[in-house]
Amino acid sequence: MIQNTPIRKYKVGKHEILVKREDLACPPPGPPFAKVRGLLPVLKAHQARGTKVIGYMETTVSMAGWGISYFCQQLGKKADIFKPIYKDEKAKHEQIFQEEKWREFNAVVIRLEKPNRLIINWYRARKILHNKYKHSVMLVQGLPFSETVDEIAQQVSRHKKVIQNVKSVVTCIGSGTMTAGIMKGLDQIDCSVKVYGIIVAQKSLQRMDRKIHCMAGLNLGGFFAAKPKTRLIDAGYIYTQKEQCKCPFPCSEYYDRKAWKWLVDNIDNIEHPVLFWNIGG
Repeated sequence: MIQNTPIRKYKVGKHEILVKREDLACPPPGPPFAKVRGLLPVLKAHQARGTKVIGYMETTVSMAGWGISYFCQQLGKKADIFKPIYKDEKAKHEQIFQEEKWREFNAVVIRLEKPNRLIINWYRARKILHNKYKHSVMLVQGLPFSETVDEIAQQVSRHKKVIQNVKSVVTCIGSGTMTAGIMKGLDQIDCSVKVYGIIVAQKSLQRMDRKIHCMAGLNLGGFFAAKPKTRLIDAGYIYTQKEQCKCPFPCSEYYDRKAWKWLVDNIDNIEHPVLFWNIGG
């Protein structure tokens, strides 16, 4: 169900950019969303422990609920996806498309009235889920699984010969999980490279940098610091803001396209060869 993905070349002006097409990790009808690499083994582990129902509190732009619904159906599990309902009752951003995907794979959609902050919504949803079902698990918001970090690191290793010649890696950062996997993989193949992480929502860059290094099992500084170096960049986006620049491959307007726009704008200011790591389509 999960595929290894290629590195392809795209022309941007006078430059040739390498692109890791992780949007191809899960073939249709699954989501073009590389976090499925860690999601599937996590769901299989819950299945082995006798979990009957998987819950998730979805945001308005993520593809997580699509992936959870798809794999739960494959594994014979029930999925409950919690959907925030806002005052004006209008669906926000990608919610109509999301809900169609959840229902396509027989997920139960649960309305979460009067939504609050994300973490509060998550705790409310977990309480509802556990009150409804005895053998249920509420997945962590953003799916920041160590399994995903390890699977992404393996993708780096699979392309070791190509990636060892790269000088710059550009990717988007949401939860930081994918970037942690890239960093871990680069360290494992002993690759000295600068990783430019474009933040898709306003967050503390210092805190995010620490989180990424912690998830990757790497040190930030000192004698034992990892060879790959990070430069996190706040390009001014809020989470639900779309970036609609042109892109020669499927690229999320809420995530990857923000990083692609930064790459195009700064293509003469970073060291080449450049690898763009596309995590979703």
